[in-house]
Amino acid sequence: MLLDYQEIGSDSVKRELGLVQQVYTQDVFLKGLFLGARLPEDLEGFRVFKDPINLDMRIQTPDYCYDEPEKWDFQHFTSILEWNEGDPSLYFRFYDNYDDVLAIQKEYKKILYGFADDFYEPIVNRIQKFRTNDQDDAMKKKYSLTSTNLEYIYADLIPNIVLDHFVRIVDIVIFGGLERSPICKRLLDCYRLGGMPGGWVGPLPEDGGTPEQCMELYHLGE
Repeated sequence: MLLDYQEIGSDSVKRELGLVQQVYTQDVFLKGLFLGARLPEDLEGFRVFKDPINLDMRIQTPDYCYDEPEKWDFQHFTSILEWNEGDPSLYFRFYDNYDDVLAIQKEYKKILYGFADDFYEPIVNRIQKFRTNDQDDAMKKKYSLTSTNLEYIYADLIPNIVLDHFVRIVDIVIFGGLERSPICKRLLDCYRLGGMPGGWVGPLPEDGGTPEQCMELYHLGE
């Protein structure tokens, strides 16, 4: 568990890591990535995206989308996560100098490295819990997917993206706090609601786009 790696000296870090742990240990974690899930009654302002075959374009956007951005109704999601507070290399903005960042990194290294190493397996186990032969057949029928499509989505794309997102969120908690990162805070909200991010549709953050207005929720529930 996230809170079990080491002693945590900061009350705010401990509280926010506890919130992260609550999200990935709740019963609905990742359940919305499968048919038969229930869409939350309160979507908290999210627009819902329900297109599995194009999920990778939305959240693992290829760089060629930069060449002709007018062709796409979504933005380059990875770049948005790395914008300002999303990039660990920019955490020095929260501190007087980079020595402060290194000190924080040393203080919480057991969490930073341990969680990144350990969290992939729980993600895979959670996906395997919900993914059945009947579920695969229903997905193929509803979304015209092949077995290869499903294997890519559930065995490759989703586990790696979820791991990346939670490592980013934990980094933000330790190096600045969720209140300093509206993007990562909204990212965590997607998982708390049982889904995952479904991309960014709207202006870029530097052009005034906000997570509340632009980040979409990927959820297959009804």
